[in-house]
Amino acid sequence: MQVVIADSARPLMDAARVRVLFVGAFPPPGTGVFGGMVTSCGVLLQSSLPSKVDLQVLDSTQVSNPPPGLAERLLRAAARCARFVYRLERGRPDAVLLFVALGGSIVEKGAMAWYARLRGVPVVMFPRGWSVVEDARRSAYTRAWVAWCFGGARRLVCQSEAWRQFAIETLGFSAGNVSVIRNWTATPELLAIGARRRERTGSSVRLLFLGWLEREKGIFELLEACRRLAETSDFALDVVGEGHASAQARAFVATHRLDTRVAFRGWLYGVQLREVLASADVLVLPSWAEGLPNAMVEAMAAGLAVVVSAVGAIPELITDRESGRLVHARDTDSLTRTLAETIADSAARDRMALAGRAIAERDFGVEGAVARLLSDIQTAVEAGRARRLSGRTQ
Repeated sequence: MQVVIADSARPLMDAARVRVLFVGAFPPPGTGVFGGMVTSCGVLLQSSLPSKVDLQVLDSTQVSNPPPGLAERLLRAAARCARFVYRLERGRPDAVLLFVALGGSIVEKGAMAWYARLRGVPVVMFPRGWSVVEDARRSAYTRAWVAWCFGGARRLVCQSEAWRQFAIETLGFSAGNVSVIRNWTATPELLAIGARRRERTGSSVRLLFLGWLEREKGIFELLEACRRLAETSDFALDVVGEGHASAQARAFVATHRLDTRVAFRGWLYGVQLREVLASADVLVLPSWAEGLPNAMVEAMAAGLAVVVSAVGAIPELITDRESGRLVHARDTDSLTRTLAETIADSAARDRMALAGRAIAERDFGVEGAVARLLSDIQTAVEAGRARRLSGRTQ
């Protein structure tokens, strides 16, 4: 087995095995590029997947965050597409696996998918995020270009049943060509943290925000809720992440003298992130829009109770007051009330955390996802071979 990183196009070691060109998020260490896609792709590389297929990987992440200007992004996208064409023609994979984010990533991966399709290589696309679904439902123009971009794929792998229905009803995929694979970021390390967790007594409840510091992630609703609760509830908040709203969020905390309550930790990963998860009690993620957030899955695996917005695929997985708390997006009053109740009721926190960890262990382990992903890839490869034998490429 050989995994080829970045731009190397050396021949694969075992031509008898399925050869997969995997386009996803594989930034070099130390680049400061983080996010759910990076985590998901990294977990796959640490799983059994590389031992079961001949895998080449091609990094398609931005070079920085916040991203560079539009002109530079377009040039870099064109360069990635050129590398994709080179790798496809040089390596002749049996299938292409494309992880798709939002915005320009959809167009870029759509162009790759159509090129591969025209060259007779089947494509499995894995879209992530939810906002494109809402945008497409509101706009016929958006529906048209999104449908074109995904039209180059033979199969779609979705994070949720809601995304699957969108693919069938709006993008025009047949039900047999769309499957659901949940996030696979409930790693053994995180599940071990949850298994070791013990009820903490005699200290304030530790809240955790984990993600991009963007207005759309609900960071200001969370900080305002903390301001309102500061005089009545015993809690502390760790904010892990950075983004466009970082300076404004820090200014809010300073202005309202929340420094003793709120700590900004920047991006953490590896041992540092696991330490924060081990010390926290509740993940709070009041996003305006989500698909199926990695942060929620990771927190559930680590034994945290979760307070999350009822958006995207989240209500498919979280039952309010049983496996977590659901709040209305963009509703500070709802968030404040729910946090006050969660902070005050340790028994409810423990009950929801236990239920959430059981869900994470059952549904979000990586090896189960690998098995389903391999099945999708194999189905696409076999269908492609059948088309070639019949003389069809479309």
